[in-house]
Amino acid sequence: MKGQAPQEAVQRSLPVTSNDHQTFELDQYRARVAKYLDEKTDNRVFFDSLQFAYDLHAGQRRKSGAPYISHPCSVAEILARELRFQDPLLLSAALLHDVVEDIPNITLDDIEKRFGVIVAELVDGCTKLTRRHLDRATVRDLTHSKIFLSASRRLGVLIIKLADRLHNLRTLHYLAQSKRQRIAQETVEVYAPIAARFNIFPLKRELYHLALSYLYPRKSKRILQFTRELRLTPEFLEMERKLREIFSNKPFQVMVRSRTKGLGSYYNHLKRTLDLANAENHVDFAIIIQSDSLLDCYAALGIVNTTFSPIPRSLRDFIANPKNNGYRSLHVRVHETGQNYLIKIRTPDMDEWAMYGILREWNAQKPLSDEHWQEVSELLRSIGEYGGAGSQRKELIRLSETEEIFVHSPKGDIYYLPKGSIVLDFAYRIHSELGDFCAGAMVNFEWAEPTRVLADGDVVEIINSPEPLDVDPDLETACKTPKARTAINRHLQQKRRRYAQDVGRQIVLQELNRHGIAPDALEGESVELMLELLNLKDLSELYARVGQDLLSPHLVLYYIEAPSKDRSLLDPNQHKKESAFDPNVVVVGELDKGVHKFARCCYPYPGQSRVVATLSERGMTFHHMDCGDLIQRHDLEPQRLVSIKWSQTEKWSHRLVFSLLALDETLEEVIQLLAQPGPRFQVLSLTALQDKHDQPCVRLQVELHSFSEAAELFNRLEAVQIVIEAYGRARLKDIVARNT
Repeated sequence: MKGQAPQEAVQRSLPVTSNDHQTFELDQYRARVAKYLDEKTDNRVFFDSLQFAYDLHAGQRRKSGAPYISHPCSVAEILARELRFQDPLLLSAALLHDVVEDIPNITLDDIEKRFGVIVAELVDGCTKLTRRHLDRATVRDLTHSKIFLSASRRLGVLIIKLADRLHNLRTLHYLAQSKRQRIAQETVEVYAPIAARFNIFPLKRELYHLALSYLYPRKSKRILQFTRELRLTPEFLEMERKLREIFSNKPFQVMVRSRTKGLGSYYNHLKRTLDLANAENHVDFAIIIQSDSLLDCYAALGIVNTTFSPIPRSLRDFIANPKNNGYRSLHVRVHETGQNYLIKIRTPDMDEWAMYGILREWNAQKPLSDEHWQEVSELLRSIGEYGGAGSQRKELIRLSETEEIFVHSPKGDIYYLPKGSIVLDFAYRIHSELGDFCAGAMVNFEWAEPTRVLADGDVVEIINSPEPLDVDPDLETACKTPKARTAINRHLQQKRRRYAQDVGRQIVLQELNRHGIAPDALEGESVELMLELLNLKDLSELYARVGQDLLSPHLVLYYIEAPSKDRSLLDPNQHKKESAFDPNVVVVGELDKGVHKFARCCYPYPGQSRVVATLSERGMTFHHMDCGDLIQRHDLEPQRLVSIKWSQTEKWSHRLVFSLLALDETLEEVIQLLAQPGPRFQVLSLTALQDKHDQPCVRLQVELHSFSEAAELFNRLEAVQIVIEAYGRARLKDIVARNT
């Protein structure tokens, strides 16, 4: 193997699932896969789809030069041979998963007519989206959303996609370097973590192994060399010998199996690093009790604890309290001969689940239990419905992978949560409604805010409020469970939509007034026709689209003023001319981080005069009217801006903490400005720093209560170039800052 590229070395060591060379022998493949099918089942739909896919993909080739049919056939063979699936419908969908995407004139209707609705739905879930007007990253994120939503209805979609990704990785060396990196990174961010979440060990291990070998070839090689050599060390051999010895004369039989950690255990998702230091231990030992006796498992635990030195507080009883994914075992970490080892104790049935996870219970013909399926479906739906950037969805998937702490309900029930979880995570873990109305909790019989970080062994009793939870982006960031984040995100989206409706209504009414049109024009027949042509349900949806800058208010005027109701004359493409720039005014009564953002290009501040804003689905972003980047960088027309009027009549209902950066100023200068006569501000902190150019700057945190107070503060600091780094509610901001 000397002189080979690390990727090539890894690839040559992997199994090949089908004839992936220059030719593809259909009869050989049919005979090979038939050995894994259930002879008692009618498999005609599988062989029919095999011939169908073979004919459609005729003449197509992969980057390797192999016939394209070798890929879907390999995916089906992974499912049948490696994952032991025998369901002909699932295997048929695997054979056809690229047909609609890659073959012109073949539709889902064609698939449904020939192979049935189940196969068609599975193929639909696996089919990528193609939207030419969107960038690649957006299309990829929308495709992920579609996959997870489809999988929440039919789990087979996810299983096919995982097998599809595995085969693509096994043949990744044929692609260009840039594409290798992109596919490998997507694998460690999306596909490998979700395989881990459902405890599908073979898929998880190999997906991480292949992807990380491409992303970090040198580090991967070093780690794999280290783990190979570790198995030959005297310390490891002695540990293995001792484990076999202590159980040799016991009344129950055991099988001792050792396994070095895979590359995925050495990968840090947050830092994107691959390093030996990222793993707590390098070797796992599994003690498989050769019976179904739970008492023998606990007896084996006692033997381990009296023979070795257990690491304090490392015991995890996943037998009495299984993980959310159904995993059961006893875990204990021990220190022996200078090394830490994880010892897992379980029965053969538990071991089977540890290998195949959700596949152990589900085989596409036998559905999951109602309770388990509800949990699985809810998680997949949460990931699919999450509204935000692709990076946020990936973080959600990552958060679903591990469970590191346990907490108790007042009744003594145990719940496993990701490390860093807060009270609100626990509330949503129990029930969605409990989270939506969570006012706080009694943690260990003491009052705690919803953002209180939980620790191992906490006893938590949720306290509800009659009023729904007032969500905030800081609250979403503080939560660590997918269910809580998705729920808060959904509430944020609803808040943003309501805000957009209010903004859009203000804009439309101003436009009507500017053109001398009475407001009751919005109740005429032309409006109903306009809604129909624009495919909008009602005026509230129209206002929302205007408030999100997805619909021009001038286009609305065009429809209202149109003299004829003839549809041929009401063509939106006819409306090209905009009126002269006279910005509409939007009144901002209280800042809300969920909908308001301060641009970093021109340093606007609350209460400042001559402030304009851009609109989007996430709310509005404030700019100074003289901002040079506003038009040039963002390529915006003046008509797409709104002028901001700050309401200074009363105090904000939520106190806000602003983290400000005073550029090119010393600490003494800022203190002198703040000490001038006049109202005093609640300054929480002042810190002298240096920027990346080694120039002095000052970071200050200040709590403000109104626009008038904000204007007073910033006017006092007008000689200083101030950047608003971040802001948020005082209570939440402080808590989040302490735990990040």
